[in-house]
Amino acid sequence: MPVKYRKKAKNSLIKFQSTAWLLFVYSLFFLFATLSQLIKGQLFGFLISGGIFFAILLSAQWMSQGLRNKYHYKQRKFVIKKPFPLMMLSSLTLGACSLLGSLFVAGMGVFESIGFGLAATIGSILWYGMDEVATASFGAVKDQASKEILALSEQSIVNIEQSNKLIANRELSDYLNNIVKTSREVVETLVNHPEKIPQARRFLHSYLGATESVIKRYAATHQLVEDESLEQNFKKVLKNIDQVFNEQNQKLLENQVFDLDVDIEVLNILMEKQGIN
Repeated sequence: MPVKYRKKAKNSLIKFQSTAWLLFVYSLFFLFATLSQLIKGQLFGFLISGGIFFAILLSAQWMSQGLRNKYHYKQRKFVIKKPFPLMMLSSLTLGACSLLGSLFVAGMGVFESIGFGLAATIGSILWYGMDEVATASFGAVKDQASKEILALSEQSIVNIEQSNKLIANRELSDYLNNIVKTSREVVETLVNHPEKIPQARRFLHSYLGATESVIKRYAATHQLVEDESLEQNFKKVLKNIDQVFNEQNQKLLENQVFDLDVDIEVLNILMEKQGIN
């Protein structure tokens, strides 16, 4: 149980760190200004303050999403398309809102307002950072289709890692760690030897995809139902997957042809028999 709560605490911390709460707090100043202008009956001031308030809320949402995109992007080595630079857009929007707020709401001078806007933009960048700009490394892989299958495979591996964070059982978690480790070794081998990608295509598409689906379903449902037999059945499935992954990884390293027809069928039958599929 302590492991379960530690994982929940870690997930909560990551979620908190990926929320631009300071910008939400900053927006409150303009909320109060908006209410003040409404009470005074100042239509222009009300519209300006209200518009800036909602624009800062939007900036906070963009920053929060940008932080999450950056966190997930840094987990990946192979990315086909980079996420939109929401963090930079958020910082620029915040600067523009601060300039307009200083000028029309606080009544500052033009140069003071410009300085305040620049300070807000720079401060946001220094505090939150910028969007991830590192180039994904595919090594010697040049073919676009091969790059896509590697990126999709890594996404499946990351999804398995995310699902593992929801599973408190140490033994099951260890099996998942082994599966992730072996999967990454397979992908790394393919990056260094792109000529083997056609040989491994079915493994990546069929077996890794099926494994991801099974693990995600179990992680999403096991906390809702206390079922000892389901946990034992899932352990048998993971043990089988772990064994097959190691066997196929060894075949890949030894330049043997992957033979997954039987393995995939065994996995499907096992999942159905154990009530997991």
